[in-house]
Amino acid sequence: MNELLKHLEVWKLSKQKIFTCEGYEASITGELGDSKKARYIDLDTDKLVARATLWETGELELEALDIHSEERVIQKSCVAPEIWQLDDELNWWLSEVATY
Repeated sequence: MNELLKHLEVWKLSKQKIFTCEGYEASITGELGDSKKARYIDLDTDKLVARATLWETGELELEALDIHSEERVIQKSCVAPEIWQLDDELNWWLSEVATY
């Protein structure tokens, strides 16, 4: 498995205390796709359903939907080819989810 895709597990474990304290349900898929591998992190809160999609190339899609209005309240596409960039983007996404 690609180093970036593996790092999703490391990031999730590093945030486990936050997820537990906030009552968030976090899950990560296995590796998906044939020609281009990807993984998702799903984050369910009492207000949002959020997903981070990461492709092995470092492309990252961060989004969240409001449970009640079904409106997209977070939407960001970026490229994070390095672990530190991936951490920065995922931390931004988590802070946006937490402050919503």
